[in-house]
Amino acid sequence: MRSLSCFLSCLVACATLTAGPANTNKAKATATPAAPTAPKEGIKIPGVQIPIASLKSEAEFPVEGAAWVTTGEAVLVPSRPKDLLVRIDPKGNKTIDPVAGLSQPCSGAIVAFGSIWTPNCGSKSVVRADAKTAKITATLAVGASDVPVGIAATADSVWMLTDNKATLSRIDPDQNAVVGEIRLPSDCNSLAFAEKSLWVTCPAENRVLRIDPVKNLVDKRIDVSASPRALASGAGSLWVLCEKDGKIDRIDPKTNKVVKTIELLAPGAGGSLAFGEGFLWVTQTGFPLTRIDPQSEKEKVVQQFWGEGGGFISVSPGAVWLSNTAQGKVTRFDPKRINSTLAE
Repeated sequence: MRSLSCFLSCLVACATLTAGPANTNKAKATATPAAPTAPKEGIKIPGVQIPIASLKSEAEFPVEGAAWVTTGEAVLVPSRPKDLLVRIDPKGNKTIDPVAGLSQPCSGAIVAFGSIWTPNCGSKSVVRADAKTAKITATLAVGASDVPVGIAATADSVWMLTDNKATLSRIDPDQNAVVGEIRLPSDCNSLAFAEKSLWVTCPAENRVLRIDPVKNLVDKRIDVSASPRALASGAGSLWVLCEKDGKIDRIDPKTNKVVKTIELLAPGAGGSLAFGEGFLWVTQTGFPLTRIDPQSEKEKVVQQFWGEGGGFISVSPGAVWLSNTAQGKVTRFDPKRINSTLAE
């Protein structure tokens, strides 16, 4: 009997030891993942911060090396590792024939004079392609500068930052040649056309330069917050994203002065701007999507989505396009869905 009792005790002990780890593993397998932690930075007004994971997208496109986004009849996104410009049909939500045969596309793209124009940092040139067929029609050896946005168009010319010294070159689309140059401070890095002028951010000087494209001269030098890096135009104003302190300055083009500064409370997070659908949109690292109400005297951040992502942003009718540079993808969002997404 004593031997039988010992044998049964051993069986119970073994069963207990065997069951213990199994139950533990089962508990681990069924444990609820920890909820993402909201960032310490950003706007802390209740209802403003929202996890980006709670926002449903309309479409998503993998693009290796995704960076800036240009919107138009087709949405243009560079794939620098593959030396091409991805084209997305916004009506069909599908990719179409790319602009191929490039050499490290950089610094943005524009659609002007029936063509797609994109700088190529590999060949130090700008490539011109037919806007309908995507076939290259000319390659102009004018130089190129690897900046966030270094190309824009006026009524009769293409303008481009063409070297590391921030030379602003004027290209005649009829001649396919440079017909003028303006020397800018060497760090100027983003170019835009709005309000009949060219505008350039110059972070080392903490200034935005306003250029008269008729006279080929710098017309105004406007002091802004520290480290300006991106521009957008809308609601009768020029908007400037200033990276160092995470601020947006609003410039009145009639007075050439900053009339409002909006705090994002996300310093040093890079980013870009776009205006459309009645709002100013911002993307920054850690805050991939922010919506700002531009109504005069009441400018404020109304939504700040936090989480992974951030890079470049653009807006077309009925769509916000977000380029996630770290994850290599471009996501399309419906502005109405964004507006109706509430904090949890």
